[in-house]
Amino acid sequence: MKTPDAAPSNRLGPASGPTGSRRSTAKGDVPEAVLDRYLVERDLRGRPERFFRDHRAAEPMFRDRGGSLVSSQAYPDAVVDMLKIARHRGWDRVRVSGDPAFRREVWIQAQALGMEVQGHRPRERDRQAAGLDRPSPRRDAEASRGHDALGERLAKAAIVVARLIPDAAIQTRLLEAAWARAGRSRPTEREPARGRDRQR
Repeated sequence: MKTPDAAPSNRLGPASGPTGSRRSTAKGDVPEAVLDRYLVERDLRGRPERFFRDHRAAEPMFRDRGGSLVSSQAYPDAVVDMLKIARHRGWDRVRVSGDPAFRREVWIQAQALGMEVQGHRPRERDRQAAGLDRPSPRRDAEASRGHDALGERLAKAAIVVARLIPDAAIQTRLLEAAWARAGRSRPTEREPARGRDRQR
């Protein structure tokens, strides 16, 4: 007879706090898309319990314990699937425990899914891996570049409108509508003219 598996130390479960409209801890409450990615061993009641990547694996990628999901490793794709199960169950906030690599991976992957994680204090490297917490001077420079890029696009649109539409009144109406949609005031007439000269 097979002995029960030793409980892995890496655990992901619902965090205490405000809950959404639905919060499930039912073992086997798993989205179909996740079930389709794994070979699944079921418990005695027929509920999905152990999720294997392929038939050669001795250990499952993770286990469903109902009130928690556990794993002995920190593979990013398995962590993403565990978080998808958590989100499917209504766990918008999760508590993570286990080795630092697992907790770090859960935190990083949860940021992409918009989930809050308790049990891991992110370091700057973690924030960078998740695409968060860039230094503010760079963020400010990117915002100003985006603002300038919009102005450049609108200036190029003015050139195209001037070349394709001969009626000046229609040109003015179109360009004013474009600038208004962008939430910016239209520059003086000299600026598009300079752009036109550069394009020739």
